[in-house]
Formats: sequence, C-alpha cells, structure tokens
Amino acid sequence: MAKVIEINCESCNKLRVDCCKSCFKDVKNNIFKSLSTKEIDLLICEKQHILYNPGETIVKQNTSSSTVVCIKEGLAKVYVEYKNGKNVIVRIAKKGDFLTGGGLFNGSVQHFSVAALTTVKCCMINTSYLTSLFSENSEFALGLMRKHTQQNNYLLNKLVDHTQKYMPGRVADTLLYLSDEIFQSDVFKIPLSRIELAEMSNMTKESFVRILQQFKESKIIHAEGHKVTITDKSSLIEISENG
Repeated sequence: MAKVIEINCESCNKLRVDCCKSCFKDVKNNIFKSLSTKEIDLLICEKQHILYNPGETIVKQNTSSSTVVCIKEGLAKVYVEYKNGKNVIVRIAKKGDFLTGGGLFNGSVQHFSVAALTTVKCCMINTSYLTSLFSENSEFALGLMRKHTQQNNYLLNKLVDHTQKYMPGRVADTLLYLSDEIFQSDVFKIPLSRIELAEMSNMTKESFVRILQQFKESKIIHAEGHKVTITDKSSLIEISENG
C-alpha cells in the first residue's frame, strides 16, 4: 500500500530544503533550471514524498488529479487502458522523469495510467503551482512545452512502428529500448512479465514469447528468467530497422 514517507538525507539542513529541492536539481535535461529560488520554493510547498510498492497504481487513467509526479527512484510503466481489458504500455518511467498524466494543459483528466514496476519513490507536486509558473516564466514554459512535444513525438513514432513493423521488428524495438534508454546496458534484468513485454510490443504474449525464442535460437540474445543479455546487437538493430 502506498504511503507518505520521510526522506532521510545527511546533506540536508534542519529544514531539509536541499532534499526537497533535489527533484529540480538532479533531473537530466532539467526543465527547472530556469526557475529562481523563490519559484522552486513555491513548487516544494506542500510537496509530498510517497513510496509505492511494485504493482501499485500511481496514476489512474480517466481520473482527475491535482498533482504531477517526479520519480526519485525506481521504475514505473506508463500505459493506456482499453475497454476490452487490453493494455498498451507506451513507455517506462525512471528516475528523473516528470509525469503529468497527460492532463496538465487539458483539464485535470489523466489520459493514461502509471503503475510501479519496482519500489518507486516519488514526489507529488501541486499542479496549480506549475501552471502558475508556466504563465509567469517564459523560459520555463518553453522548456515544459518542448518536453511535452518530445513525448508526443515519441508516442507518434511508437504508433507508426506498431502499425508498420512486423512482430520481430517490434520485439527488437522493445529490447533495444530497455537496453539503451532504461538500463544503459546490454545485460539487464527485466522487471516486467512476459505479458507486459507483449503489451510494450503491441502483440499477444504467445507471439512475443515465440519471437523471443527465435532470437535466442539465432543467438541474438541470451535469456534466462528475467535476465537478458544482448549478444548480437548489430543483428537486433538490423531487425528493428527493417521492421
């Protein structure tokens, strides 16, 4: 069950200001770097640190929310839920990611769900403070819009790949995404089930497992349990590029 936690940090002062501001200092491609100390103080006002256990829902699709999420530790899946019960995982959120639920500038309705894959520590920030800074700080607004555009372009490219590529190309894309974007290694332990991996590749579990087995037999990868080693990355990239 998710719970509010206290973050212990030896580098924090008695008021723990440094710890509270770490979300805005440590993020890669930091969109908060243009904010003044006063503006960051506004963002951390009423900010909550929350711990989610694996499998717990962080954001629920089609619900309203007054907060955005900064991932401090762990991995979470971002996915779209369909009425037929089938899910499509659009990406994996990791440390430093900033999740708005898709509704920051389009009402308060969340357009996708987010669930913890591992233990996730995150900060919940009041949406109204962000929108206030958006209207007052043009540099911050530009960075935030650029971030949204990058995410939209990624989703568009993923949609095209899912409709144009054959299944081996989609499985290759999933493995390369995990290797290059999430773990930055050709050897990694996947915190997703085979069903979730299939949902990332927009196919059935049976089809995903069959193609994964073909990759193993071709010695492109070695997989044992949840541990995957990419042994022939050039071939995997070629499969991805050729679809």
